[in-house]
Amino acid sequence: MKLVGTDPARIKAALNGLLEDPLEYTRMATAANPYGNGHAAEAIVKAIKDYGASV
Repeated sequence: MKLVGTDPARIKAALNGLLEDPLEYTRMATAANPYGNGHAAEAIVKAIKDYGASV
């Protein structure tokens, strides 16, 4: 993820960088997600169920 703001020129430059530079694209495509893996709700439900089973 890369924040570039709302300026059209900066958006275009960032997009062109990804399209024209394979190394930059690979870094972006394989970067770790700073917001988790998208499975938080499932983990919470499992933890609640496991806790309930042990009480």
